[in-house]
Amino acid sequence: ILRVLGKNAIAVRTKAMKCLSEVVAVDPSILARLDMQRGVHGRLMDNSTSVREAAVELLGRFVLCRPQLAEQYYDMLIERIL
Repeated sequence: ILRVLGKNAIAVRTKAMKCLSEVVAVDPSILARLDMQRGVHGRLMDNSTSVREAAVELLGRFVLCRPQLAEQYYDMLIERIL
């Protein structure tokens, strides 16, 4: 999934984020991995609105239920807000 997040096609990146969301639904701790953090951060700054929305949706679903993830993703979220 992480490799697909870097593809050129917007639809593919969007679907990859949604697939990642399904994986995280089973194991939210996967978001603590450094490679996942880099992948999500890259999609938070994506040129495509739909990809950015999928990334924000992913974090919104899981960061609130795992406060330690909020700390790890805080800087990324602030950067996206600004």
